[in-house]
Amino acid sequence: MPSDVLSPDVLSLIARLKGRIPEGFRPREWVVRTPAGEHPVPPPVQTFLALVWPPWQRLATDDEYGWEVHLPAHGEVEAGLVEEETPRAWYAIGHHEGQWYLLVDLAEADDDFHVHWVDHEGGDRVGAGGRRLSTVLAELRVVTDHFDFPRAGPRPSGDETGIDAHTLVHADPDELLPLLDDVTSAGGRLAAGVYRTSADRHRGSNLATRRQLLTMDAARWGASDLARAIAAVPVTDAPADTWTVDWATGARLDVRVRARFDVGGSQVTAVVQGRPVLVTLDGSTLHVHDLATGAVVVEARLKSKQGFKALAVTESDGRWIAVTGAECTGWCDDDGCGGDCGGLVQRWNLADGTPIGEPLTGHLGSVQAVAVAVVAGEQVIVSGGGDRTLRMWDLRTGAPLGTPAAEPPDIDEPGAIAAIAVGEAGGRPIAITGTSGGTGLVWDLESGGTPGPALTTDDPDRVDAWISSAAISRLDGRPTVVTSGDDEVRLWDPLTGKQIGDAIGDGCVTSAVAEIDGRGVIVTASYRGVISAWDPRDRRVVRGPVPVFADSGGLVDSLTTAVVSGRLVALVGTYKHTFVVDLNAAPDTVRGTRGQGPRRGHTDQILDVASGETDSGAYLVTGGDDGSARVWDPVDGTELCAPLTGHSGRVEGVAAARVGDRAAAVTADDEKLQVWDPFTGELMRTVSVGESEYGHEVLRMSATEHGGRAVGLTAGYDGRVLGWDLDDGAPAGLPPLTGHADYIGAVLPVTVGGRRVVAVDDGDTVRIWDLESGGTTRALRHESGVQHMAVIASPVRPLVLTSLHDTLHVWDPATGEHMGSVDTGVTVCAMSAAEIDGRPLVATGSSGRTVRLWDAMTCRQVGSTLTVPEEIGAVALTPGGRLAVAFGPDIALLSRGVVSSGAWGGA
Repeated sequence: MPSDVLSPDVLSLIARLKGRIPEGFRPREWVVRTPAGEHPVPPPVQTFLALVWPPWQRLATDDEYGWEVHLPAHGEVEAGLVEEETPRAWYAIGHHEGQWYLLVDLAEADDDFHVHWVDHEGGDRVGAGGRRLSTVLAELRVVTDHFDFPRAGPRPSGDETGIDAHTLVHADPDELLPLLDDVTSAGGRLAAGVYRTSADRHRGSNLATRRQLLTMDAARWGASDLARAIAAVPVTDAPADTWTVDWATGARLDVRVRARFDVGGSQVTAVVQGRPVLVTLDGSTLHVHDLATGAVVVEARLKSKQGFKALAVTESDGRWIAVTGAECTGWCDDDGCGGDCGGLVQRWNLADGTPIGEPLTGHLGSVQAVAVAVVAGEQVIVSGGGDRTLRMWDLRTGAPLGTPAAEPPDIDEPGAIAAIAVGEAGGRPIAITGTSGGTGLVWDLESGGTPGPALTTDDPDRVDAWISSAAISRLDGRPTVVTSGDDEVRLWDPLTGKQIGDAIGDGCVTSAVAEIDGRGVIVTASYRGVISAWDPRDRRVVRGPVPVFADSGGLVDSLTTAVVSGRLVALVGTYKHTFVVDLNAAPDTVRGTRGQGPRRGHTDQILDVASGETDSGAYLVTGGDDGSARVWDPVDGTELCAPLTGHSGRVEGVAAARVGDRAAAVTADDEKLQVWDPFTGELMRTVSVGESEYGHEVLRMSATEHGGRAVGLTAGYDGRVLGWDLDDGAPAGLPPLTGHADYIGAVLPVTVGGRRVVAVDDGDTVRIWDLESGGTTRALRHESGVQHMAVIASPVRPLVLTSLHDTLHVWDPATGEHMGSVDTGVTVCAMSAAEIDGRPLVATGSSGRTVRLWDAMTCRQVGSTLTVPEEIGAVALTPGGRLAVAFGPDIALLSRGVVSSGAWGGA
């Protein structure tokens, strides 16, 4: 195939630049004249010369000059163009606007051939090296005014889209996603919900990974039949999956959350070429997402000497333009501005991120808000920021308009302009500004930005400390200003500056205006991402609330709205994610197998997992950042008892133990250990570690047995490991293990030579302690800090496993011998180990959302790699050989499946 003759790096870069090899192209016998005589054109060069680019784009150097580069642009090279004693088989493949030919020596061309730059006037001497084609392509960018939107698949004639398990795995996401809004049956809505849940994850993945993610998400929705059907879909050349998903929780799944994008920062929406888009400025990277498909249609790095704070977009003369405000170092106070700061306003081609004109200067501080208004028929940039002034600029020419307008001196709480909205009131164009001091102002733009009335209220309960967003809309036929701050949303009359009616909401950090069924609504977001739509007439919630990431630790940074396939959606941004919320959808309309919905559970990240087995049955214990622990039935994922609560904060660790003659779940917060009956939820014992004169603040915890009694081991910030009798809550009579660093990474018990010892992760050393004597028996030294640790408590060959970044190490705790290591290829973020069927195995969770299984003796991977939808918080291998994986607030339990040769387990 033609793609085989170019290196993967070259092919990837060609795809990034939107080039393609024509369908049906095949290299042929082709001979050309060169300075060294006639020479065949090798297949890699022929394939490159056959490339086709979209007709609406150009290629240019990705630097301050932006020289246009014509590739491919081929032709024969005349003798004498290159000064050399022995002529070479030169052939031109391109031309650079800076008057350079791009040449290749046909005699040396490989799959990433060298490209040589030669002045078009000739006489240059060419060195032996040149630059690899991949390097040349990496330094180019696309220049275009066109947006290349994906095309949706053909719409079906009937009620459904024909969605089945095979379609979910194999269909092109850009074609399938727009069709999901047409689904009406219960089964179709379920499949649509499953597909959308992790579409941002599986969109760019291979088919085997997509199958895994869809299987997991079907289990999270409670759709066990669909999960099995997806897992059975054949994928060509994919290894058999080692694991079968038994069940999983779906703590935050909501059919109204239809997508997530891995971008944050300043955000606006627009309709471009008839398609609703989300425009995001994440750091210095401009993203344009097609909201119908979720595809990224623009990803361009904006080059500026300053960071970015504000964003607006508009269409002008048939071209879409992004306007940015800069964030810069400096300060502004009541006495003026100082420091090395002059915030820039800049214009960019939205389609490719190229700058338009020179930066607009004049602001003394950061530019925190920008908007584009129409004044006297012309488009005008309106900007404001830390210097508390409003400035206006001609969008086309960049010329400043009028005199910079400052806040009136009689403002009670002056502050930086943090929000700008533009519109019309009384037949005149106006701007509304909101400040960090909580002041709203109306400005007359037609008079050059004259300050008008301040937004005032007689409400004695107003507590706004700043205004974070502002909008101008028409409600019931009259212009209305909507502002939000750190607590509530308020409506104002822009002609008088007076508040209209009561405030809306409680804890609303930002808001936007929109329409539902032809009626104006106000969409609000709380700090923790609870989205609601309000009727401004009676202050009643008409849609929601939708807890997008409630109690997850996320904070809302932005909120905007759009209409996608006739449905109102809210775009909710944090510093790293954007969630797309369907405000037309009804909650809880998707049901899985036997009519059940997603299993709920933790509301925040799960931090630890432990498994236990007793005569009464097996159980799993999880502890989370939400301050609760939960006990799960491994058979079907139901909770065996009510959540275990009463912790002082997050649950630092969990363990399964036997206390007396009863099974127990042990949980730890920073103050105490609690011992629970895992089947009834009864609190059997509280061990007040922090209040004891002997005790300390708990950092890590594990449970073991010593002298026939259950013992809890705690590691504290004081560098000590202490033992506690879980039967009576008193110190266990074991000597304190001291001398560690302030931060202990793990404390895990293991039996060595018939004696109970404990492995303590102490920075770059793991110390093996004898519990009874309190003495150190071995020190396992590493080159740098140990990040995670696990033990295999085999009576025949106990092992200690440690990880440093992406390297897994295996140690013998009896001798201190380093037995081997393996490069896992990714940073390890969680570990668990166990002896299963006589084989020492360790499971590692990675920062890339993958779980791998390793044979601790051979240091080789066992079976296939598992990919999960969210970042991994903990993993656990159960005594029965099953795998528990905690990701985000969810937990999944998987069993061994039929695996490929050399793997382990059976059907």
